[in-house]
Amino acid sequence: MAQALRTHSETDDSLLDLKAGQTLDPKTLKNLQRRALYHYEKSLNSKTRSEQTVLHRGHAKDIANQLRAFDSSRTVALNLLGRIALDEGFYQLAEHHLSEALQNSAKDAGCWYSLGHVKLAQKRHDEALSCFAKALDIAPRGTRAATSIAYTLAQKGRVVDAFQAYRNLFQVHPDDQHIQAKLFEILPLIQADYYQPELEKDVIRWLSMTQVNHQALAPLVMSLLKHKYRLYDQNAVIDIQDLAKDKMLSLSLGKIYFTDNALEKFIALIRKQVLLNCIASEYSDRALLRLSSHLALHAEHNEHVYAYDESEKDIILALRNLIEDVGEQRPEYIAEIAHLIVLYAMYEPLSRMQSVNAIQSTRVESWPDYLQQYVSHAVFSVLKEIELAKRIPQLSHISDPVSLNVKNQYEENPYPRWLHLGYNTPTNYGRALERELVGFRAPEFFNMGTINVLIAGCGTGKHALKVAQYFRNVDVLAVDLSRRSLAYAKRKATELGIKNIRFLCADILELDQLEESFHVIECSGVLHHMKNPEAGLAVLNRKLHKRGLLKLGLYSYRARKIVRQMRQVIQDYDLPASARGIRTLRQAILEGRMPYDFQGILSSQDFYSLSGCRDLLFHVQETQYEPNELKTFIQRENLSFLGFVLPETTRNEYRNTFPNDSSLTELQNWQRFEEQHPTIFAGMFQFYVQKK
Repeated sequence: MAQALRTHSETDDSLLDLKAGQTLDPKTLKNLQRRALYHYEKSLNSKTRSEQTVLHRGHAKDIANQLRAFDSSRTVALNLLGRIALDEGFYQLAEHHLSEALQNSAKDAGCWYSLGHVKLAQKRHDEALSCFAKALDIAPRGTRAATSIAYTLAQKGRVVDAFQAYRNLFQVHPDDQHIQAKLFEILPLIQADYYQPELEKDVIRWLSMTQVNHQALAPLVMSLLKHKYRLYDQNAVIDIQDLAKDKMLSLSLGKIYFTDNALEKFIALIRKQVLLNCIASEYSDRALLRLSSHLALHAEHNEHVYAYDESEKDIILALRNLIEDVGEQRPEYIAEIAHLIVLYAMYEPLSRMQSVNAIQSTRVESWPDYLQQYVSHAVFSVLKEIELAKRIPQLSHISDPVSLNVKNQYEENPYPRWLHLGYNTPTNYGRALERELVGFRAPEFFNMGTINVLIAGCGTGKHALKVAQYFRNVDVLAVDLSRRSLAYAKRKATELGIKNIRFLCADILELDQLEESFHVIECSGVLHHMKNPEAGLAVLNRKLHKRGLLKLGLYSYRARKIVRQMRQVIQDYDLPASARGIRTLRQAILEGRMPYDFQGILSSQDFYSLSGCRDLLFHVQETQYEPNELKTFIQRENLSFLGFVLPETTRNEYRNTFPNDSSLTELQNWQRFEEQHPTIFAGMFQFYVQKK
């Protein structure tokens, strides 16, 4: 947003004592403008010390108020004051300043751009588009108006138009991190209706990028692959050698995991053909070995969740025995059987074999080039996590029986699995909340110094790291029961260079021992796995600052009907929460061998990884709620309900149904709304409450 105000270098921080009616020469005015803009940009910079942010904003505001008295600097000053008011959430004041600026200079692109963002913050999307269009027309390269138009289109629900706009912008500015980030935000909503070679070229380019969340490409890649190989046609003929040359397939196997029944069957078929062809060719086909390494990486990402038949099982057992023999008797030659290891790794994890010790004693460079990435990710990274787990500090001994059971589950299967975080332009947490919650005014502490954030139950840390990276002036404490999960998070934090986060092994029930409180606590998908969720909420409430915000994620009783049915099947058949038990149940679901409607489960991303499926269907403890029960749950702790986190389309539908609930906070209405739309909370109730 600040781009419309231009950038500049650091200057003297002292302020002039301007007298009424005083005139200044152009050079002095220019220097004052530079100083005001310098302070404003310092207030936005995520590297600025928290205690200095408000000071810099105050300096910028003071200088801008002085500059507005001079005709030659009035427009710049008013634009700056408008931006500051926007950043602080005073939208009417921001609009007042910018309207005055445009009366003074109607052709100022920066003012139109800033006004567009004020309209956008107020969800006046058509007006925002008009403002951005004017800014773009006046100065095509002077602002980020083109990007803002694409973003506004997405907010209006014109997803395809927004995607095409971001796609075109990426072609012109491929190294722009902001454009990259926005493109990858819209990609999860995009699928191809038919095979498009030009789109495939773009996908290959995006898969080849670094520091982006490649999983965002999954829906688009899956749709392209299904059309390219005509997976809907039982008579389609697929050549394994063609697959080995398919760059999009190879890249996507190594960087995303598929969440589609048809693609899973396709990959399982490819895997078997690669196994048999490699053995038949006596491991001489390097292209197939390279494809097998991509399949092994894919299996590592989904934790080897795919089932396999008896003929494959016999071969895998034989491979395992050969690998274990070499690892035990001739460990120095372990890299010499890379061709056997990569085939085995398509089916089962190396980290659970005895011979992993022999592999760990090698150097990555000693392996064939096609296997180096896999060995680094699946073996050496796992070893690093095990060592990191030993050094994670622990608050106290965990003694609650249910907490111990939950801890053991996530030690065995750290959840969720993720590879990439992506990039986001840092923003103010309070402003983000105001955009999310209808009629909400963020407490003043969001503009004052460091915001202390607790992620209570962070798992493998993806969301905790996004909070630390995405929000300015936050200090994050991430706690979890599982050291292995925390070790994964800590390793990724180190890789990504995120330093404003700490990790602690702790039970939420023991957090009263912490000698600190928090402005924001996020606890999503955690309390419903406790024996007494109310006790957990009470502890979190005690750790919350006055007027602090608490974000909760809890399971919906209505949305998880199929999950309850499946948990009954698991109990009836005494299926263990092991890789074998999970694969058995998944295969029965995929083959339609049970009398239930599984669409809700098949559309869940969790179904397509081992830890995800265990969390979804095999969890040791689970409580579910209805909206009316949430009301009691919240009121018991004297907390105020602020609203659900939902897409704007869902909110609009709710408004049409209950027009008298302008704040969208009447839970008895949401009870009736969910009865009419039983899948809207399939991903959980995600909502904010505030300490009174």
